[in-house]
Parts: sequence; structure tokens; C-alpha cells
Amino acid sequence: MTERQRVAWGAAVVAAVVVLGTIGYMMIEGLTFLDSLFQTVITITSVGYSEPDGGYSRAGEAFTIGVIVLGVGAAFFTAVTALEMGIEELVGGRRRQRREARMIARLKGHAIVCGYGRVGSSVATRLASRGIDLVVVDGDEPRIETARASGYAVVRGNATHEDVLSAAGLDRARVLIACVHSDSDNLSIVLSARAREPDLYILARASEREAERRLRLAGADRVITPPEVGAERLAALVLHPGLTEFVDIAAGGTLFEFRVEEMTVNPAAALAGVTLASARVRSETGASVLAIRHTDGSVTTNPPADMLLTPGETLVAMGTVDQLRALEDLV
Repeated sequence: MTERQRVAWGAAVVAAVVVLGTIGYMMIEGLTFLDSLFQTVITITSVGYSEPDGGYSRAGEAFTIGVIVLGVGAAFFTAVTALEMGIEELVGGRRRQRREARMIARLKGHAIVCGYGRVGSSVATRLASRGIDLVVVDGDEPRIETARASGYAVVRGNATHEDVLSAAGLDRARVLIACVHSDSDNLSIVLSARAREPDLYILARASEREAERRLRLAGADRVITPPEVGAERLAALVLHPGLTEFVDIAAGGTLFEFRVEEMTVNPAAALAGVTLASARVRSETGASVLAIRHTDGSVTTNPPADMLLTPGETLVAMGTVDQLRALEDLV
């Protein structure tokens, strides 16, 4: 049993002794309810102010011994366990906070997830599965414990406060995701983060469509509206039934089989300066190149086989995680 369970069991035993002791004194000694309750409580607490007029009967004395053994033992056990639990939570909680602070201080290029609700927890799971370090910021204790149980570093507090974002390592982060429930709080988070770090990549969640424009004006690089995304996918299933399998695969959880990613061609890469046909991207990696963003900002979709892969250009490719990783190694 955990300490909390032991305290609960001890308190339950004490309560049972009080009830049984009160009933026992009423039946054995003929006392009133209040007198019986009084005798039980002072016996358990070892105060022992007085005994009934004329003392206890033989049966009453034996019963009192039982009340003392069970009641005092249970009360002492409960008090000691509760004290241990309080001290451990106080000391252990501070130790854990110091450990998390040291862990966060060592992070660089991590993601900050503000809000560990339904959306935030899903985002954190996907980022962690890709090996990205992250820090969760939330003020709700149950959600904090859930995040910690998942192995994430946690900063307790309101993400709209600058000191909380600082504690999460905002100045060293690669991205901030504002996905708390309130659009106004997300707006405050984006404003604070953008004012502190002009070059930080910021993603935000909007519950209402009207909030999307305000979040962009506040400095969010991308704004996602979950209801709108869901509606677009449902409409796509209606308008293009042939895409049903692909949409299902790409839509969520373990079904996220195919992904679309961007990757920049490194000058020292094996594919730099060769054509798509010579690179044999499809046969070597299994990934498909959907588009190429050139260094001048123009984009070529469905690029021809004779197009050169120039260093500095960005490939937009689709494939499984392993296929994309193989292509990334080549470029």
C-alpha cells in the first residue's frame, strides 16, 4: 500500500473503534450516547479524564482494554504515517523540483508545451516519440503528475507569466507550442514569448476561428484550429472517397503511417548536385519527393526526374518514418 492508503486505512480503523466503542459502552455500561462517545474518545487519546460513576464493570474493564489496544495503536499508526508522508512530500517535492530545474538548465533546442490537456498531451507524446526533448508547463496538479509519470520535465505555473516561461528555458528552446484551453491565455503566451524571443518558432492552438487572426498578429508562426482541421478532413472524405485510406492512415495515433516533411540539401550530402533520376530516391529510400523549394523562394511541385538537387534547396517528401529518415541521411 502507498502511504496515502495506509493513512486512509488507519483513519478508517480509528473511526470504526470510535463507533464500536460508543455502542459497546452504551450496551455494557448503560451510558448515554454522548457519555459513551466521550469515554471512547478520551480512552483512545489516552487522556482519561474520568470513569463512569462507580467505575467500570468487569466486562467494561475488559472492553476498555480492547478499545485502548486497538484505538491507541491505530491512532498512533495513522499519526506517524501522516507525518512521514507530509515530510516526504515536502522534502521529496523540493528535491524533485531541484532535479527538474537542473535537467531543464541543461536542455537546448527543446520544445516547450504549454498546457498538458488533451491536445498538449498528444503533442508531447508525438514529440517524445521522435526523440525531441521537451518541457511541459501546466498549473493543474493532476496533469502535472500525469506528465511526470510520462517522463517529461515539468514546470508548475501559469504559462502566461514570463518567469514561468523563463524557468522552462525559453531562451534556449527551438519551439513553443501554446495549447492551453483558453484562447486569451494562448494569446498572452504568444505575446510574451515573441517579445522575449523574436526568432523563436511559435505554434498556437485556437479554439475559435476568430482567435486565429489575433494569434497570428501576436506573433504565432502557425495557428491550428482543431475543429477546422477535423471538418476539413471529414469534407475530404466526402468529396474524395478514394483518399479514405490515406486520410485514415495520416489522421492520428498509431495510424500515422505516412508523413510529409521538409529537409534541406546539405552541400556535403551524397545527393547534392545530382538529378532526381540519378539519386534514385524512390528506389533507395522508398520516400517520394513531392516538391522542391528553391533558394530563390520558388517551388516546383512534382519535380521532373532531370531536376538537380542543389545545395540549400528544401525537399518536401512523403513516406514512413524510416523512409524519411533514410532520405534525410542522404541529403
